Amino acid sequence: MEYRYTAIVLKKREVGETDRLYTFYTKEQGKVRAVAKGIRKSGAKLASQLENGTLADVAVARTRGTGKITGALAEESYPEIRVRFGMLRTVLATLDRFERLIQFDEPDQKLYRLLVDFLKCSEKSAKTDDEVCARLLSAAFLFRTIAQLGYGMEVRVSAVSGRKFFGHERFFFSPAQGGVVFSSECGDNQSLPIGQNAIKLLRVFQEHPLSAVMKVRVSDRDTHEIERVIRYLVDWVL
Repeated sequence: MEYRYTAIVLKKREVGETDRLYTFYTKEQGKVRAVAKGIRKSGAKLASQLENGTLADVAVARTRGTGKITGALAEESYPEIRVRFGMLRTVLATLDRFERLIQFDEPDQKLYRLLVDFLKCSEKSAKTDDEVCARLLSAAFLFRTIAQLGYGMEVRVSAVSGRKFFGHERFFFSPAQGGVVFSSECGDNQSLPIGQNAIKLLRVFQEHPLSAVMKVRVSDRDTHEIERVIRYLVDWVL
């Protein structure tokens, strides 16, 4: 039986002498895998339609086990991202983390739309060559993805006591305790200290669309801190 998917290419891996195994996130079925036979042969045309990060219409013949890709047509390749190495590296690293977070065959329309929105916003930021914006979009996208997977973090008040945050206090980010907590409440030795600006960024990520993140202006220090927090959160979920 042949299935047709609207799919984002997340990952590809060479198998055998001429084949390649692709991982997609699809609108219809969530994360799926399929093999493209002979795609690495000289003159094969399918490869150009299935670059990582491409939005494509993909046809897959499936009986048992891994399906076989029978056709693909790229709808959007996001060309501005691909000509800027720093942004391409950020986007591909984000797709890799997303792929590791997602289980197979669990469709989620909100996640699919979030992923497409991330690529669209990254393409817009690439047109202005704003790498900091691309990094913030990556952090916001992963934070929203993890929340959609059921690991929402409390960032407006203490995840332990519900108390509002005050400027003279020290804070920690503790996924195990459900979010941001006061230092006096932190019962997790692996939690991270977090500053007020990073907490504010997490609130923006949580409460606003990705397009709003493009308007945020932060320092390099705050960008590095929020990236460290999101990496920690991803590792904790994994």
